[in-house]
Amino acid sequence: MTYSIHLIKLFTSREDHLFKLNEAERLKNVWNLLFFLLGLTILTYVWTAWLGLGTDAISANMSDLNRVEYEMRKAWFLIGRAGFAILLFLFTLFISSFFFWLFNNVSYKKLFILQMNVLLIMLIERITWIPLMVYAGIDWYVSPFSFGVIASYFTSIDWVIYLCGAISIFQLFIIWYQVKCISWLSKTKIGWIWIGVVFWHMLLWAGTAALSKFDLYLLYLLR
Repeated sequence: MTYSIHLIKLFTSREDHLFKLNEAERLKNVWNLLFFLLGLTILTYVWTAWLGLGTDAISANMSDLNRVEYEMRKAWFLIGRAGFAILLFLFTLFISSFFFWLFNNVSYKKLFILQMNVLLIMLIERITWIPLMVYAGIDWYVSPFSFGVIASYFTSIDWVIYLCGAISIFQLFIIWYQVKCISWLSKTKIGWIWIGVVFWHMLLWAGTAALSKFDLYLLYLLR
C-alpha cells in the first residue's frame, strides 16, 4: 500500500490517516513536504529577525557602532537565525523521531511523518509571537498562550519564567497529539507513552529556558 502524506488531514481526519499510514509500505510526497517545511521554517525565523525581534543584543550598544558595523551585525543576525532555523528543523524531525523510535515499536519513517506535523504546529506558535511582540511589545516567554506570564507574577527568577514561558497551549497540544498518534501506531502501553513524551518535552523546555537565560552572554563572548 502506498500512502501520500497529507499533513492537514493528519489533523482533521487523524484516525483515518493514521490507519493508512500504519498500513503503508511506501510513502509518497515526503521530499516535497520536507523542502516545504524547511523553507517555511527558515522564512519564519528570518521574518522575525527582519522585524527586529530578538535583536536586543545588537541594539543595546547601537550608539557605539557606525552605520556599516550596525548593518553588518544585523546581517550576521539574520544568517544566525537562518542557521538556527535549520538546526530546529533537523532536531525536530530527526532527533525527536529517533528518541521516540528508541522506546516504541514504530517505524522511524512513520514517527518522522508525525514530527512534520509537530514542526508545523511549532511554526504556527512562532508566527503568533510576531503580532504580540510588534504591536503589544510582549516577548515570547510572557505570551498569553504560555504560562510565563503567570510565573512572572510569582517570581523574578529569569530561568523559571523562561521555563514556564516555554510551556504553552501549543506545546500541550503537541504532547496530546504525539501521545494519540504514537498510541495508535504502537503497542506500547499508553502510560509509558505519556511518560516518554512528557519527559522529552520537559528536557526541551529546560533546554529552551537555559538557552534563553544565557543567549546574551553567549552573543557577547562570540562578538
